[in-house]
Amino acid sequence: MTDPIPIPTPASCDPRPTVAVLGAGIAGLTAAHELAERGFDVTVYESREDERNGLADAGAPGTYPPIKLGGLAASQYSTPGSDSGSRAELRAFPGRRGTPRPPKRAVAGEHGFRFFPAYYLHIWDLFQRIPVYEQPSGTGAQPTSRTVMDNVRRVVTQGQTVAGRPSLVFPRELPRSLAEFLSVISQLEKMGLPAHDIAFFQSRLLRFLVTSPLRRAREFQNMSSYDFFTARDGDDTPGYTYSPAFDAMLREMPRVLVAFDPNWGDARTNIVTYLQLFLNMTRRDDKADGVLNGPTTESWLDHWYRHLVALGVRFVRRAAARLEPPGAEPDRPPHLRPRVRVTLDDGTTVAPDYTVVAVDAPAAEWITAALRDAGTGGTVAGLDGFATLVPPPRGPLQPQQSRPAARRDPYVLDEVGRVPWDRFQTMSGIQFYFDTEFQLLRGHMYYAGAEWGLSSINQHGLWENRPNLVRDGHVSVLSVDIADFNTPSRVLRDESGRGKAARDCTPDEIAVEVWRQIVTALTSDVDNAPEELLPWPVWYALDRGLVADGAGQGSGRLVRNETPYLIPIVGDWVNRPGGDPWNPHGTSFTQVPPDEAWLEDLEHRGVWQARHGGYQVHHNSVVFAGTWTRTFTRITSMEAACESARHAVNAILDHYVWVHSGGRDRRAKTTLPWRFPYGFLDQGLSSPVRLPTPAGDYCYVFDVENREPADTRGLRMLDSEYCMRSLPHPIDLLRPPRPTPGGKQ
Repeated sequence: MTDPIPIPTPASCDPRPTVAVLGAGIAGLTAAHELAERGFDVTVYESREDERNGLADAGAPGTYPPIKLGGLAASQYSTPGSDSGSRAELRAFPGRRGTPRPPKRAVAGEHGFRFFPAYYLHIWDLFQRIPVYEQPSGTGAQPTSRTVMDNVRRVVTQGQTVAGRPSLVFPRELPRSLAEFLSVISQLEKMGLPAHDIAFFQSRLLRFLVTSPLRRAREFQNMSSYDFFTARDGDDTPGYTYSPAFDAMLREMPRVLVAFDPNWGDARTNIVTYLQLFLNMTRRDDKADGVLNGPTTESWLDHWYRHLVALGVRFVRRAAARLEPPGAEPDRPPHLRPRVRVTLDDGTTVAPDYTVVAVDAPAAEWITAALRDAGTGGTVAGLDGFATLVPPPRGPLQPQQSRPAARRDPYVLDEVGRVPWDRFQTMSGIQFYFDTEFQLLRGHMYYAGAEWGLSSINQHGLWENRPNLVRDGHVSVLSVDIADFNTPSRVLRDESGRGKAARDCTPDEIAVEVWRQIVTALTSDVDNAPEELLPWPVWYALDRGLVADGAGQGSGRLVRNETPYLIPIVGDWVNRPGGDPWNPHGTSFTQVPPDEAWLEDLEHRGVWQARHGGYQVHHNSVVFAGTWTRTFTRITSMEAACESARHAVNAILDHYVWVHSGGRDRRAKTTLPWRFPYGFLDQGLSSPVRLPTPAGDYCYVFDVENREPADTRGLRMLDSEYCMRSLPHPIDLLRPPRPTPGGKQ
């Protein structure tokens, strides 16, 4: 037995280890929060300014944070006539009736709408640790006993339009009796969904639930969600054919959820997400399906900023231009070799002990080019071309060696998302503002059949400080997500008479056409939707990440999307940069390094990884976080961003211990030997068990697949044994063989 090695905590070091966090989105802020709580000296770098500081009516200079916090989750503030070049801001709705009242202060909008389903356990855990401050935008803000968790309001209903029929409204909870269950089935049948289709669909969901994560990784990541639901075999023959109405639903659902084509979407990610959204309804508390009680920035991010400042985090308005590799010193032990320098956009250089790269994938690829030139492997090498290579012409499973080497600008709209298997698509939002009360329902609305994959929510009905006409120029807000920028409109035409897709429109055209599709879906009149049934918007705001080429924001065609949306497509999980996620509880399937020789080879290429696996550390200093890394959440979301930051921080903790052990720490097991009665505890809002390290507790990590019903756990574990032996699923062994084309068994 070796002698124990005393490891100082980061807070007890003199000086404390420094961390530069590049990017102030959810991933960057989460990393800053977790590291600051463990004693690291953290500085966050972000190039964008908080928009309210540039608006005369928003408050005194310096009232708000010096940088924009939250990335895509942040609210977007604008006033009429505040066009910034060709950027989309608050604009009068084309064809409006009467003269709208201009707002007396900046109007808050969103990227789409903020939605916190029950399985966002990383976000819920975070919310419980951010105190609500009195007057968070003031100079003397003080914390209260409340937390941001208290700012979440439950969404109680969901609605869906049905072509030619009245819209359906369902409660966001499970049926409480047999009568309610039969009523739901009856309504589904009235939608044109036969009972036998519903039964087969449910059988496929059950089949997924009793399948082990190991088999899901080996089989379902290389299968589309449509193929899974139709039980398609290797010969491309569907095992089941749905009715036209149900088949249309299967093809539309993935578009609205995650903006991908069902024929190319990764079945594992799509179905895990669908199941979790359905399992929301099993919760009986007030956090089953929530939205904030005000604009995101005001209800969450302002309080978070005050708390991070109280923890000692500094914020600097600068962007990273490049990461520069340290000089080669092969004679020094690996744990003592120099670390990466960060050159900022003003030419200054900082040399932190650790750097968390929490920018989007294109920016991460560009600023790490010098590290790749220096021969760094791991995540850095995997970033090469991740955002800039054109998608393979023959589909996502085209062999790497035969793919074209052509590059593209991932922010140019014409160069991204033209084929459904492009890993980057456009998913964005638009806000409609009304000068009268307008609230469809207290919940989410899905517009079945809308060409552009639309869903919405009336957020203002859940806000504490609701807008009023005199002050805000509007009374109500409808927030709409646009998930499909490629399908042509059935009504809006170009000069040649062809239907126009959203990507080919001006902002004004998008606003009018989205509203037309909503009205058409709600009134069930495809050819002549009666406008008299609904109020017209007076203002609209298209997401600011969409940039038009005209002098005014409404007149020019869209040319850039500064927020490309990563989608999970068939066979692409292995192409995501970096290591697999690691759960400190030891209750998740994950890949681990095969042996010490493999780890030593990584170290020769400037990459360090803990023996138990997890995220990688480059040149003793650089880790990556963001929705484009590998997470248990898998889908691009606030939850994935928050989770990825926790994995990055856990990698830093492991690396910190390794360095301070003199490079001797190589434990495969780094956590206390807890035993859980069901094999997992990820069922509540957060785990009751925290796992310590000499540098501070590991960040709590939640595996979404562990939240599936405990009743299915036994078959999942049995299937894992079968899969490791290359055997079919136990259920498949009980199924009779399918008839051959000649009719023989």
